[in-house]
Amino acid sequence: MSLSIADLKRQNLILLEALSGSRAYNLATPQSDTDLRGVFILPPERYFGFTYTEQVCSERNDHVYYELGKYLKLLAKNNPSSIELLFAPKATLLYQHPLLARIRPEPVVSRLCRDSFAGYALSQVNRAKGLNKKIFNPVTGTIPRPIECCHIIEGDQSIAAESWLNAHNMQAGRCGLSALAHVRDGYALFYADDYEGDDRCFNGLFRTDAQQAPAAPSQDLCLSSIPKGMKPRAWLVFNKDGFARRLRDYHDYRLWEQERNQDRYQGTLAHGGGYDAKNMMHTFRLLRMAKEIASTGQPLVHRPDRDELLAIKSGQFAYEDLLAQAAQELLEIDQHFATSTLPDAPDTQQIERWAVEIRTAWYRGAYGADSSLPLS
Repeated sequence: MSLSIADLKRQNLILLEALSGSRAYNLATPQSDTDLRGVFILPPERYFGFTYTEQVCSERNDHVYYELGKYLKLLAKNNPSSIELLFAPKATLLYQHPLLARIRPEPVVSRLCRDSFAGYALSQVNRAKGLNKKIFNPVTGTIPRPIECCHIIEGDQSIAAESWLNAHNMQAGRCGLSALAHVRDGYALFYADDYEGDDRCFNGLFRTDAQQAPAAPSQDLCLSSIPKGMKPRAWLVFNKDGFARRLRDYHDYRLWEQERNQDRYQGTLAHGGGYDAKNMMHTFRLLRMAKEIASTGQPLVHRPDRDELLAIKSGQFAYEDLLAQAAQELLEIDQHFATSTLPDAPDTQQIERWAVEIRTAWYRGAYGADSSLPLS
């Protein structure tokens, strides 16, 4: 049986709970939701048994709680979300168990933050580019058909198969295909009118059986048994890879239409920049936190550059200018990390010791929820 957030609270399993997202970053607006992030510990029977749960989330994934083991493993990777929890401003902390006072930043923060923060920031740029592509290159119309990727070879030209058939008053269903040896996706095309026997002997260009759903057209042409002595009308080439790509793009776009955040999408259209401005805002937030880590050893979760970040979110800057600025800030990050005194990687042995100490203390019942714990 899976655990819910209500179970964690009812069984007093939560070790840390804090505001996250815009309310932690000092970027909240009247429209902002209240996101929560935290850490919990499993009861012994679940931890030692077969029902280990590493994460519990709300239905909308706006409330996320990591099991102690996962949280510490994320810290050992310098994961941004876990680092932000480690440096959560006191004003955002809703609850913190004294046992978590054992976890200190010094063994955790390392040069890995360059890639974990800045690398993730660049992924946000790519996401913004992806939305930009979808906005300006919508996949409209009906589902692609295989014949749209078929061409007839005539001399040194290729002619769209559908146009060629229409020009010759031929029907796709009365055609027969035979694969050409040594020619990838190349076929000899025959026509039923040229056969003196049963004119239903050919299978047509494409599958038409009842099992082939119209929403998922076959990606293969249909071959026929060609009577001996028949001469082909033409040579046909099927761009199978091109058709598969068009079909994939069509379904990806339809899925994106169904799942996209409508408010953010409409906001993107409204500011006219053609990019996901919220992703770009987080790009710069993460880049600047990476620079702060390289310079001071800790990020500023509560952002002092609120006005500028919200201006980016509202689409006040040209997309190309933001990309150029991000590239410049990444260069500065690399310069700061080049002279940083941070260790190359976290002290995973110390982080693992914290896991053992905290879990042992909890399971032994040595410390209650209201007890104090001296630092080691």
